[in-house]
Amino acid sequence: MKFTPNVQLLLSNARGVYIPKNFVEGFDLSKFKGIPAWAIDCCRKGPETEGYWDAWTEILDAAVHTAPDGRVFTLFQDGDLWLICLEQMSDEAREAFGFDVGFSY
Repeated sequence: MKFTPNVQLLLSNARGVYIPKNFVEGFDLSKFKGIPAWAIDCCRKGPETEGYWDAWTEILDAAVHTAPDGRVFTLFQDGDLWLICLEQMSDEAREAFGFDVGFSY
């Protein structure tokens, strides 16, 4: 079995306003469930497109990836874009990301 960490950096904040565009163009979106096609299309057009940030918010809120071992991952952006399995993050990682430590998700 291939090990997948509970926290993975997907895109650095150095990409700035292009993180949404780079995400939809650079990752296999078939591995994610819940992302509406309209949001993908809008982000693909770039940050000058009306609704770009609304589309990105929709993707951040809706995207779910289930790993082969059953762990559920979601997107999290704090500048950098992360793929996280909140349920199995260590207390140290939760604290570093600003989540409640000891809270059951």
